Amino acid sequence: MPADRGYRGFTLLEVLVALTILALALGALIKTAADHTALISDLDERTQSFLIAENQLHRFQAERLWPEAGVRKDRIDQAHRRWYGLATFESTPDPDLRRATLEVRATEDGPVLARLTGFLARPR
Repeated sequence: MPADRGYRGFTLLEVLVALTILALALGALIKTAADHTALISDLDERTQSFLIAENQLHRFQAERLWPEAGVRKDRIDQAHRRWYGLATFESTPDPDLRRATLEVRATEDGPVLARLTGFLARPR
């Protein structure tokens, strides 16, 4: 029985190759989207931690605190979660200024997400 030559279409092999190419392209697209989401999440966390460090420094300045030279650990509840701050206070050549270096972490022993240095004036 001769094959009917009136119908044109794709062979099974061509369809399988096309599906394989489509699956590889979609896999790469999903990986790119996941990487982008992780990057955005990391940037958001770093931005939040910098704002927290800035808020802490402004709070020290507004409350006119004059802490002793040394290190102070804080738990900070902000942006619907807990952050961990480490403030290092150092004397300066000017006896009326104290250098404050603030570090913010997402976990108590995690990497530093933000570091900010500022100065506190001795209250009068």
